[in-house]
Amino acid sequence: MDDLIQNNKLTIIGKLTASLLHEVRNPLSAIKLNLDYMKMSEKELSGEIVESINSSLEAFDRINHIIADILDFTKKTSASLKGTSINKITERALEIIYSTAAKKGILIEKHFDENLPPINAIENKLLQVIINLINNAIEASSNKSKIIIRTGLIENSDVRKIKWEVEDFGCGIKPGDVQKIKQGYFTSKSEGSGVGLMVCKSLLDEMKAEFLFDSVYGKGSKFYIIFKV
Repeated sequence: MDDLIQNNKLTIIGKLTASLLHEVRNPLSAIKLNLDYMKMSEKELSGEIVESINSSLEAFDRINHIIADILDFTKKTSASLKGTSINKITERALEIIYSTAAKKGILIEKHFDENLPPINAIENKLLQVIINLINNAIEASSNKSKIIIRTGLIENSDVRKIKWEVEDFGCGIKPGDVQKIKQGYFTSKSEGSGVGLMVCKSLLDEMKAEFLFDSVYGKGSKFYIIFKV
């Protein structure tokens, strides 16, 4: 019964989010039209104003891109698994979330195995999972710290696997909260809903991927996604 109630809540949240984002897009489109109109007269404007217009247009493109990704995420999809690059999806996620890390002065280190075979995934859903996990790492980190993202091949078993990992050196998870997180819908954030990690696990289950984490309270956390090759 509890699972049914939570699923209904997620459905309602998804519908409200999609409706809200459609409403946000209308004024954004008006802003974009005005900026394009101003840019047509850039020869008559000062360099500083032209630079401001261009940076505003870049910001619009970034916001529009994020909205499109979220709307894709809220749609019911029958998309099937297909071969894709975990590194490329991670790079796309980093482009979207770059400004969030920059505001806290967080350095993101990338250690990617460039020779990985494709994984079977649903690209938009995996993108949302990776964005969520990196964003959680940023929120858990102190200003001017760092986050490490790794990809690599696991070959110590009969089945080859690809591992994606994000590591932060932030607050970590209290030992007593670990099991609560595994049970779902728990958060230590004052304004959090706790649905983020549960949604991640649900999406990864669809892609037949494992979702694991390790944490040392006061030292940081690691979250893993593991795909069979």
